[in-house]
Amino acid sequence: MKKSTRVALSFATLTKDQLNSFAILAIVCLKTNPLFPNLPVSIADLTTLQMAYQNAMSAAAVGGPKDTAAQNEAADALIAALRQIAAYIQSLGLTESQVLTSGFDVVVWSNSPITLVTPVVTGLDNSLTTQLQVYLQSVTGAKAYHVQNCAGTGPWQDVGIFPNTKGIIVRNLTPGTVYAVRVCAVGGSTQYSPWSASISLMAT
Repeated sequence: MKKSTRVALSFATLTKDQLNSFAILAIVCLKTNPLFPNLPVSIADLTTLQMAYQNAMSAAAVGGPKDTAAQNEAADALIAALRQIAAYIQSLGLTESQVLTSGFDVVVWSNSPITLVTPVVTGLDNSLTTQLQVYLQSVTGAKAYHVQNCAGTGPWQDVGIFPNTKGIIVRNLTPGTVYAVRVCAVGGSTQYSPWSASISLMAT
């Protein structure tokens, strides 16, 4: 007998940074997704909750007990909104592949969960000034791709989370500066793949 698709609620047990990344992923995947026209929490409201949580995390990292309490309250509000959306998605009776387009995970009935492999960045294109277009191979089981870049020997900076391999562009770069780019796949039972090998190119 075929088991019904169940939306996983495991996001509630993620680490602080993982919860924030998961919320960003859900926003990216749900925005303009025609399968979910009547979200119980709007994309605008979910974005507000995610940004409030992200800001609270930053404050708690350097603040005191009040800041930690505010972070916990922001996390609770974000998780509550995500639970509402998960319940709505569950009510639609969708297939597993359809649920996965939302950014949410499904309950895995199999004893052989999917592990995401390391992405391969196949090239960068600097044809347009101040930006690099990123080309990479798709990863089986990935729901989105998290992209970072760095200038020279500087620290890695988040570029964003993209729902697929098409149209990944790193913007607002300084012409004449060499930038490195790396990507990790998001989704599946392990949540995140290892980071890809970095690839570098000078912005024009």
